[in-house]
Amino acid sequence: MGRTMMLFLDPKVRQHKKSQKQIEGTFLLVKNRVIADDEISDYCNDCFEVLSYHEEYDACYCEPCNAWREEACTDPTCEYCELRPKRPLT
Repeated sequence: MGRTMMLFLDPKVRQHKKSQKQIEGTFLLVKNRVIADDEISDYCNDCFEVLSYHEEYDACYCEPCNAWREEACTDPTCEYCELRPKRPLT
């Protein structure tokens, strides 16, 4: 029982710092923008700008490229694809 226990406390500088939350996954870095793997389908394949949606033709298109990013369906009675122009912005 005659033993003395000594405790040494580290200064605040040496205390364990909380590590920053690490993000795991696959990402694409384009034009100083980080695009997650699951969001790549929302971007243009050519210029990597965000795709827009045209409600009248029910299809996505890229404004800078002025091109449809979804092909027209092959159904001859489709009310959306039947009247769709070659370029979305005319």
